[in-house]
Amino acid sequence: MTAVTVLVDNILTAPQQAEHGLALAVRHGENMILFDTGSGSALLPNLRLAGIGIKEFTHLVISHGHYDHTGSLADILTDFCGTVYYAPGCTAPHWSLHPGVPPRNIAMTERNKAALQSYPRKQEISRFTEITPGIWLTGPIPRISGEDCGGPFFLDEEGKERDTIADEQAMLLSDGTLIQGCCHAGIINTIRYCQQCVPAIPVRNVIGGLHLLHASPERLQETAEFLKEFEVTPLHCTGEAASLQLRQDAKKRPVKTICFQHFVDQTKYSTRFTGAGSHSKQGSSLTRNHCLYNSFNRLYLIITQIQSVRVRHEVII
Repeated sequence: MTAVTVLVDNILTAPQQAEHGLALAVRHGENMILFDTGSGSALLPNLRLAGIGIKEFTHLVISHGHYDHTGSLADILTDFCGTVYYAPGCTAPHWSLHPGVPPRNIAMTERNKAALQSYPRKQEISRFTEITPGIWLTGPIPRISGEDCGGPFFLDEEGKERDTIADEQAMLLSDGTLIQGCCHAGIINTIRYCQQCVPAIPVRNVIGGLHLLHASPERLQETAEFLKEFEVTPLHCTGEAASLQLRQDAKKRPVKTICFQHFVDQTKYSTRFTGAGSHSKQGSSLTRNHCLYNSFNRLYLIITQIQSVRVRHEVII
């Protein structure tokens, strides 16, 4: 079984803190992986709301070196005891240069770079690697399909050298779940690369950011058409238009999906998982989780939310 708890995303529901960023808690078998650490302000309070301690994580995966995925890295490494995994170039300069907008430094902060460099238990992933039985990291993903990396990115403030964000990596689980940070390599490239490296593990579910916010209609259509075969949970930088189209396409597929209520803010409310399509609850304002169960490979996707005020936070990068 795989359980994915969304800890940081652009859109969450109060009292969770939303910010432009991504962080996921991924439980797979005996392993608990922290996948990215958000922009820096939301992860720690949201971990407390979720009742998850830093020491529970056995692995920490950095999808790539942008600030909105590494923002709480130094804070996490203070108590984290496991291994950190990242791809080559993770600490390189990264700049965003949109026309008419001042250049933005979107790289990992110096504080987080120093914390990563001084942390003793880390591994650079330069190729497709099984880090523990049933969990693979892609390392740098070959760019073959022609998908763009999602924006005007450069390695320098002057915009002289293009940044393909070669340090982007994804995580594949043995049940066919593919976890993405921003997918700057392109989701078509990424899935095909996983299928090439581990043909015995067909990708069935895609969870995370797909960086389609600035995609052209042609790029969006091509991606949506390709993803019709998969269960997709778009987060973070996917963009509203792309997320809507992907969800609409998903409704056309005959996939058996059952909703559960499973997880709450343990300090105020309680809920108990009682079986398919059922739940018990206490408290006047139930902390609600949308838990997606895919009957093919026992994927549980747990998105912790409260039924009250939705909070949105987006930054163009």
